[in-house]
Amino acid sequence: MDQGKIHNLNPYHVIGLILNACIGVNLLMLSHSVSKMGYNQWWLPFILGTIASLTLIPMIALCKRYPEDSLFVINEKLLGKWLGRGVNVLVIIYAILNATTVNSGYVRLVQTSMVSSQTVTLPLLGLTLVMVYIANGGIKLVARFCLISFFFTGWMIYYLQWGFQKGGIMHIFPLFNTNFPDVLNALNNSFASMLGFELLLFYYPYIQQKEKALRHALWGVWLIIFFYTLVLLTSVAYFSVWEMEHLIYPILNLFKAVELSFMERLENVGIGVWVFLILSTSAAYIWAARKGMEEMTGRKRKWHLLLPATLSYFIIRGPISTEIQQYLYDKVTVYMGYGVILWPVFLLLVHAIRGKSGGEKT
Repeated sequence: MDQGKIHNLNPYHVIGLILNACIGVNLLMLSHSVSKMGYNQWWLPFILGTIASLTLIPMIALCKRYPEDSLFVINEKLLGKWLGRGVNVLVIIYAILNATTVNSGYVRLVQTSMVSSQTVTLPLLGLTLVMVYIANGGIKLVARFCLISFFFTGWMIYYLQWGFQKGGIMHIFPLFNTNFPDVLNALNNSFASMLGFELLLFYYPYIQQKEKALRHALWGVWLIIFFYTLVLLTSVAYFSVWEMEHLIYPILNLFKAVELSFMERLENVGIGVWVFLILSTSAAYIWAARKGMEEMTGRKRKWHLLLPATLSYFIIRGPISTEIQQYLYDKVTVYMGYGVILWPVFLLLVHAIRGKSGGEKT
């Protein structure tokens, strides 16, 4: 391993981190999440991409003012030691919850579709151990895994053509019959599928070409929008509005439309391969939680990684009820994500008020 350059992220690493940290498990449910828009849903990703692109601007602006510091250090410099650490604790909790959300969604899917007679204990334990192994290698190993995951999973878009062939291509033409409240509802339900690009605030110090970070991040964001649009176009062509509303994992049903002479259950292959995307997302968030604990304690210890991973595991397998878990995943995590994404705007205001004095810890 290149120990001398282990923290240097080239443009491909940045694009891979943006791309794979966002997709996770949410793409499987995307068509269901925006079902209130009916056949108009395929153009929603362009709104999501525009929002993500606009919110990247203050993130990069903040990072350029503190190019060698992650968000955890910036919080302490601008808000003071105690208030900054209080905010950092919330950010660490957010990172842990996001990793937990992704892992929980995947193991529940595996349980219901492939091992319905067993508990999720063993699949979740295996997923957690691999996640810890990847995150333990540092952000560059996470970025490399994201690139590998892209090539292991990107080929699945080829099989979307069966959905187009068997569906009604006329469905993709916009009907303009969606009202504004439905659009807002769909945006709120689907924005979780964009969470992941905000991790740029934590790995920015490791980027080689910082002056081009915004461009590379935008490449990653709009690649996501490209894949999301393809999936939603196929869903609109293949499914009825009722099916999109009631099928929780529409993309798996799209795989059922594929007819191959050498394979009968392509959706099971898709579920198995999807673990690469799950690990890309969860490892990136667990690394961010570990980074936060290291910044707060000023030293590196193994428990900085093991503690967040253990908490993530026991949130899923512990005494917390399913209803509370779903509230954490669907509400708390998403709204905390909104806060993290908008937080740089507030910090830029604090920086402008404090001026150069904001560059040192207090």
